[in-house]
Amino acid sequence: MRRVGRAELYLVEGGVPHYGEMVMLGGEITRLIVKDFGANFFVERLADPYWLSCLSCVLGFEWDTSGQTTVTLMALKEALSNRSLGVGIAGGKGRLMIRVRDEIRQMLGKLGRTDMAEPLERASALSCKIDNNALQDSYNVYFHAVAVSADGSSAVINQGMNTDLRLARRYQWLCSEIDVEEPHNAISSAQKEQVVLDLTSKESRQCRACMLDILGDTPIQGLQSDLERAGVILSGQATLDAESQSQVFKIPPHLRPPKRFNEKIIRKAKQHAEDFESLLLHGGVGPSTLRGLAYISELVYGAAPSWRDPARFAFAFGTKSGKPFMVERRAMREAAETLRIVVEGSSSEASRLALRRLSGLLELLEV
Repeated sequence: MRRVGRAELYLVEGGVPHYGEMVMLGGEITRLIVKDFGANFFVERLADPYWLSCLSCVLGFEWDTSGQTTVTLMALKEALSNRSLGVGIAGGKGRLMIRVRDEIRQMLGKLGRTDMAEPLERASALSCKIDNNALQDSYNVYFHAVAVSADGSSAVINQGMNTDLRLARRYQWLCSEIDVEEPHNAISSAQKEQVVLDLTSKESRQCRACMLDILGDTPIQGLQSDLERAGVILSGQATLDAESQSQVFKIPPHLRPPKRFNEKIIRKAKQHAEDFESLLLHGGVGPSTLRGLAYISELVYGAAPSWRDPARFAFAFGTKSGKPFMVERRAMREAAETLRIVVEGSSSEASRLALRRLSGLLELLEV
């Protein structure tokens, strides 16, 4: 399972007067795509953040609002439920998100792919656990949809919200394989969070291993004592050193460690968590439990997790509307000069300097 993209959107409310037309047009667009390119192609495109945003705009939705995910996918889900195109969508928000496992089984039954039920249910659950718990970026998942084709391609689209910032973030996956370490191919965002607990990062590999070791080897009361010890350490400083970044950052309230572990949850996790993936999937293990174990790992045993937001900017130089920031004209001029030097090869030293600048630009542009 690979996460292939992420988008940041503005939270909005209100009805959709043209929802019926979205269902109608979305269904016909889907039928045309499946006819010309196949059902697998359509499912894979749903996992592309830019393609899904473009489709939403075609269906009459704003390019930068949260509804482009939720409303567009619900319209497609309704359209596909009445067509035999070899592709379907399950899930949604609220009750639909809770019932997604049953919907997946019903959808796979219609597609004649009941053999995919177990791996797809696992991918569905794991994507939510990673986006909501293992990557703690202040966005709580409230929307979850699963798309699958009769030919075996499947994708997951999650969306989380930060009510304080009035923003939503969309996380998109292709479910070809399962990996909890840096599962994303690319993460696009309009802005980076200053501090994020990213337990999926390669930089968190030692921390993940330490979390499992202390969970398995330390008695419950010992874990409670270590958590209290970590809290005492933080209470005197309220900051952490990010050695890889050579900086000190302030811990935001939502990333503070819990005061105590839930003993019932910890006891069951000690019995069943064989690896980090099974720990994520174990019932009751949420963000606070993982955060508490991560703090013990860093402050008591010295195995630190990554505190960097893995998101890249979706806008290299800003936008004219100022969302998320105004265009940085000087940066655009410098980028143009960098490209000119590289192409013309003015001098070896200038070219080397330009290439160093260009590598950062190309990374932003996903080239």
